[in-house]
Amino acid sequence: MEQNEPELIARILNGDDEAYRVLIDRYKQGLYRHCFRFVRNEDEAEDIAQQAFIEAFVHLDKYNTHYRFSTWLYKIATNLALMHLRRRHTLRLDEDELDRVLSDLPGTEQMALHRELHEAVDVLPIKYRTVVQMHYWQGKSYAEIAANMGTSIGSVKGWMSRAKRQLKEILS
Repeated sequence: MEQNEPELIARILNGDDEAYRVLIDRYKQGLYRHCFRFVRNEDEAEDIAQQAFIEAFVHLDKYNTHYRFSTWLYKIATNLALMHLRRRHTLRLDEDELDRVLSDLPGTEQMALHRELHEAVDVLPIKYRTVVQMHYWQGKSYAEIAANMGTSIGSVKGWMSRAKRQLKEILS
């Protein structure tokens, strides 16, 4: 029988560390994939996901049960991934994701546009790059992006608008 999150969290807060293992098992694959989309490195994604679980455990008493645990956990992971990227100063975009976006273009033209798009997105400020990546390559809604980045939908819309404007200038 699968336990619901409020019950698990109550058990964890009462000292049942095994209950946290259930949450880890429930979210470890998805959280790893989420982190990998940002950093494009298996070891770094694994480290960030592990750190997110640790941060969530340490601060579980601050978790607001009105929201889904997964939203809170992914927000922690997103913030850690963005901090990691700021330290690294680059955001590597997945070649396969770009290929899927541009798959309807013919061969040589596709490769040229792929390279040009990659270079254009890569020079955007980190917030703009992140919203473009999350919306277009991960298929997330503005609400999901806002929740993951810990900001408002209005901010996400503003960043997306500015990202599109900058991309248009870069690509024209």
